[in-house]
Amino acid sequence: MSLIDLSIEERGYAPASIALAVRTIGACPAAKHRPDGRLLCGIGLLCVTLEDGGRHALTTDARCLDEGDTPVDLLDWLERYIPAASGIVTWDNWGSVPRRLLALVDPARHPRIIAAATDTAGRWRDMPRGHTWHVRQARAHLMPCLCPRGTPVDECDAAMPTVLLPNPATTAIELIGEAIAGWQCWARSFGNFDDAGHPAQAALRALDRWRAAQPAAR
Repeated sequence: MSLIDLSIEERGYAPASIALAVRTIGACPAAKHRPDGRLLCGIGLLCVTLEDGGRHALTTDARCLDEGDTPVDLLDWLERYIPAASGIVTWDNWGSVPRRLLALVDPARHPRIIAAATDTAGRWRDMPRGHTWHVRQARAHLMPCLCPRGTPVDECDAAMPTVLLPNPATTAIELIGEAIAGWQCWARSFGNFDDAGHPAQAALRALDRWRAAQPAAR
């Protein structure tokens, strides 16, 4: 893939869009976390829609692994946010986000995620590193293997104690910030600096106003 994926711009700006950020951590090989041995432990999102009268509605949300949760619970939560028709924006997290989600979803439980994530030439704008090289994601410690030394891999329990996962409250705030940053990178590729009337530029200004009105933790 080239450093700059021109097809992202060629598909145009989507007035109704969702930006996703995910948090993954390296995990015990015996846990067999698909597709690359990294555990999905959090998802944050920004939803941007255009209402009647040209007003932008912006909302954020996040879900992280907590006591008794599994990555399937995160995907169940995300499934209800994927609308029937919308632009979806992601950026690299140790690889392609839609590819990772497709490796984890259950076809019976997550049909909306599957339909969207398989449409990376249409609805899903999966931005490569060339678009977001200047944006940083929070670090997360590795998940160690807690089995006794010498335990055969096929007998390892691959335990994932919640206490060793990133703090859910802190991670949720970070993920929302990363989703916003990814959406901004995407939206800023539309409209010149002097094209104040472009829908993407109007949405960016609405985002600035919305953020200014939020509590400091946001």
